[in-house]
Amino acid sequence: MERFSDPSKWRDYIKDNNNFNQQVPYDFKQIFYKLQRASETPKNLNPFYTISATYDFTKFFKEISSALSMGFSDITEKSEIMRQRFEQFPNATNIQDLLTKEMEFGNNIYKLNGDNNKILGHGNGQFSKYISATRTYLRLLWFMEYLIDVFESLLKDDGNGPIKKILGDSYNKVLAPHHPFLVRKAVGIALTFSSAGNVAKTVKLVFEHPVYDNEAKKTIQQTINLMKIIWKGGHEFYEKNNLLGLE
Repeated sequence: MERFSDPSKWRDYIKDNNNFNQQVPYDFKQIFYKLQRASETPKNLNPFYTISATYDFTKFFKEISSALSMGFSDITEKSEIMRQRFEQFPNATNIQDLLTKEMEFGNNIYKLNGDNNKILGHGNGQFSKYISATRTYLRLLWFMEYLIDVFESLLKDDGNGPIKKILGDSYNKVLAPHHPFLVRKAVGIALTFSSAGNVAKTVKLVFEHPVYDNEAKKTIQQTINLMKIIWKGGHEFYEKNNLLGLE
């Protein structure tokens, strides 16, 4: 992955719209490389490697089912919000640093979610439509936790089980407790009408292994391990700063 090999150039990479384009084909090898690089500095997460890897994972839902792709389209929106916040805080050096700077800015901007802005004193002006990076990245962590649970469930299956059951069970376990009724309903409908196949087919699409064998399982486990390092780095920041309940 020579074109993304210099972590110090993350600002150039994250500004490039071609690196956040749903029309660019899904590429697991590229995602795995980004996960490897992001996991090198979990307490100072590289913005490009971390956000783009998460963003790129949304593309496999399109490979599985267009209905599921629509159900998780908000992750692409959250990735875009993070890119915008790094533009607004040009001195931020990593994800945790961006969140810290947002909290230090004052006026409760780290709490803004687009709906509570007026209540928190930002009905007009610069932050009237602001959605905070602090709130947004927490939701990207939820999504990563969801993917980890899905991938762990793949390892427990013989390859013949229906993938939409795994996707649904993991959603109910990890994401549903954070989502309002209408979002839960939309995801449920997407899963109901999904044409997704079995686990073996999903492994072929997501991890680019033609056969669901021990080598495929090894790749899945390696991916899980990297994602857990990244997730833990972000989660510990929120836990330390009492931000896990940020609505």
